[in-house]
Amino acid sequence: MLFAGEKVYLWPAGKMPDAQPHQIAAMTDEAGKPGFKADEHRAPYLEWFDPPAAEKRTGACMILLSGGAYECLCDVGHIQNWTKMLTEAGIQCVNLVYRSPRPKGLPIYQTAWEDGQRAVRLVRNEAKKRGIDPERIGVMGQSAGSHLATLLATSSQTPAYAKVDELDEIPCHINWACTHSLAYGLTDGYGIPNSRMGDQPDVKLD
Repeated sequence: MLFAGEKVYLWPAGKMPDAQPHQIAAMTDEAGKPGFKADEHRAPYLEWFDPPAAEKRTGACMILLSGGAYECLCDVGHIQNWTKMLTEAGIQCVNLVYRSPRPKGLPIYQTAWEDGQRAVRLVRNEAKKRGIDPERIGVMGQSAGSHLATLLATSSQTPAYAKVDELDEIPCHINWACTHSLAYGLTDGYGIPNSRMGDQPDVKLD
């Protein structure tokens, strides 16, 4: 089994947009451990997995996005399975641990979208250092992560947040998206969480 190694935080201290005190950045297996302290897990980050063997490297990178209805990040098993499969195929994997649960007073996807755009910029910025082609960056997600992947794939011309530093001058487009169990609209509808007929995003499609 492959395990994440280096942890790279997305935002400069004090500059995370739409920060809300009830949100954390942690996978459910970590958040459920005895002694977990929410105040120590407020900042979203990227977890870089070990790169593929040198002879297999393709220069491609996949940003992995957990599902959990934007209430948690529960796809630990999917992340591990995808990483094993993709790494064996020569693709570098990185797990985005974005903020959850849903923000208050904002669209349910807003803070995850902000973290997602920032993550793409960070990966592209580190492409040369990590042996990645900056135009071979994809996203793969499950459920809410699949929804986030679709949003990132179609909205790079619409800033999710105001510029915080020079990193935000880097393009945040992705080059492909792989979606699994993409099954709900952007807001809850018909009285059932994550059902159809949610409001549509006010974004410019790429």
